[in-house]
Amino acid sequence: MKKLTLIILALACAATAGAWKPTFIGHRGCFTGVMNTAEAYVNGVEIYGYEGLECDVRVTADGQYVISHDETTNAVGGNLTVAQATLAQLQAEEYVQKRGDSTYTGHICTVADYLDICKAKDVIPVVELKWSTGINNNDMSNFDGLARLIDEKGLTRKVVILTSMRNSLEYVRTHYPRLRCQFLCRDNWATHFDWIVMWRLTPSIQNGCFDEETVRRFHDEGLGVATWTVNNPDDCARLTAMGVDMLTSDRLVPADMPDMEPASRLETP
Repeated sequence: MKKLTLIILALACAATAGAWKPTFIGHRGCFTGVMNTAEAYVNGVEIYGYEGLECDVRVTADGQYVISHDETTNAVGGNLTVAQATLAQLQAEEYVQKRGDSTYTGHICTVADYLDICKAKDVIPVVELKWSTGINNNDMSNFDGLARLIDEKGLTRKVVILTSMRNSLEYVRTHYPRLRCQFLCRDNWATHFDWIVMWRLTPSIQNGCFDEETVRRFHDEGLGVATWTVNNPDDCARLTAMGVDMLTSDRLVPADMPDMEPASRLETP
């Protein structure tokens, strides 16, 4: 009987050996809290269990690095343009955002505070570069300060730099080769395939703009595939089965999502 039990356990382990799911990244933190605030980042780890947190970086009028998806703070109840406001002015605003049936309040989060949260929670910082003063396709003079900040926090080896700005990515790959980089794209990944491979980037492709063969092509080149923004469990299962390596979500709980045996998976050491 004991021998039979061991055989059954061995078969069960073999059957699930390929079971796997992507790395889950909390989009702008998570759905619980004002987007891109410290509360949303902390809740993304403590409530949802995300392995990484995504943010949107902009530069203030006094050269400080803050997190804001839009050029203005209007979407979260403010009335300032980030590039024209000082950090003190931005911090004085109180944000209000209704999400689902709940209303949250919060304040702007600095990149330094965000990185501290990522370090304390031991999660991946996914830093999306928005077109800002000194961080854009024409001028990357302010990126050096951001890179120093990331290094000072001890996160150079862990951070992911994400942007749709091609020139900016080439700058980062050239001057900061230790930083991992992702190219934010939609169906234009196809026309940029050779460029992505040449610069050794991970494509971060909008959900619905690629298929299983896309994942296989990038995996054949030794590159992972990330996708955004996935809030439907059925989409999550489909993408996991395709072998997507990283998945960004506002509200899915990774522990509740199924493990799959992907058709294509990039094996990492």
